[in-house]
Amino acid sequence: MNTANPERGSEYLWQVLAPAAESQDNLPVPGATGEFLTELSEFRGRLLYANGRRPRFARKGGQYADNDPLDLESFHVTVRTDGALIGCIRVTPLPEYPRSFIGRQVGPSSLERAAGMMTLARTDCMEAGRWIVAPSARGHDLGRTLLLSLWVVGQWLDKRCVFGAVGVRDGQSSLVGRCGGQVAPSVTPRFEGPDAFTVWDSGAHHTLERY
Repeated sequence: MNTANPERGSEYLWQVLAPAAESQDNLPVPGATGEFLTELSEFRGRLLYANGRRPRFARKGGQYADNDPLDLESFHVTVRTDGALIGCIRVTPLPEYPRSFIGRQVGPSSLERAAGMMTLARTDCMEAGRWIVAPSARGHDLGRTLLLSLWVVGQWLDKRCVFGAVGVRDGQSSLVGRCGGQVAPSVTPRFEGPDAFTVWDSGAHHTLERY
């Protein structure tokens, strides 16, 4: 999908890429290649480094990387301009709770309990993450559009809910709330450190069934 970007005099190119680890025979979107995942890792690592706020994303020689095995199992929504990545979000059919990103952060039992309180099975859910927009592209509704793309992918995959660990320092959690997200029950947020976050459910267990 292409959309105009009048201030830049160019277009945004949007794309959905399917999991690299999944057979592509029955999927109407291309699969993520190794070359793409390397590019994505560098883009995310560079922005997550945030001028040293998260030093773990730095590599030798002034390089950056954000490698996560879940990338191979995930759908990736990306936006580019002039060929360069300027935004991305990852959405993963929720794997076993201990293997999920949120499960690793807050404990698998907390996530399983939250799903149970919402009368959801693990297979009803997706996990969103790595919601990132380049600083030069912020203020143009790209973050909101990336967030809303989760509903589209979720409906396509016949899921009922999207969980996400959402940052609080830069206003991400406020935007999720304005888009209909709610703080997930029974999960303790973390409000300290460079990766302060709270865990949200997207409200998709209502929205996806309605449309």
